Amino acid sequence: MGEFGAVSVVSGHIRGLTNTLPLHVEILYNEHDFVGAFAVATLLAGLGLLTLLAKSLLEWRFAGEIAATRRH
Repeated sequence: MGEFGAVSVVSGHIRGLTNTLPLHVEILYNEHDFVGAFAVATLLAGLGLLTLLAKSLLEWRFAGEIAATRRH
C-alpha cells in the first residue's frame, strides 16, 4: 500500500524491481487490463477499510488504558 505520487517518484518506478500495488494498478490500467486494475484497486480499498476497522477496534478495546496514559 502507499500513496501513488510519492511512491512513483521515490522508487524510481523501475518496472519489475520497484513495483508497489498502486504502481501495479497504473501498469494494468495503461495496458488496458481494466478488470485486473479494478481487482487490485479493490484489494487496496479493502486493506484500507480493514486497517481502519482494526484501528477502531483496538482504540475501543484499550480506551481506558489510553485515557489513563493521557492523564499522566
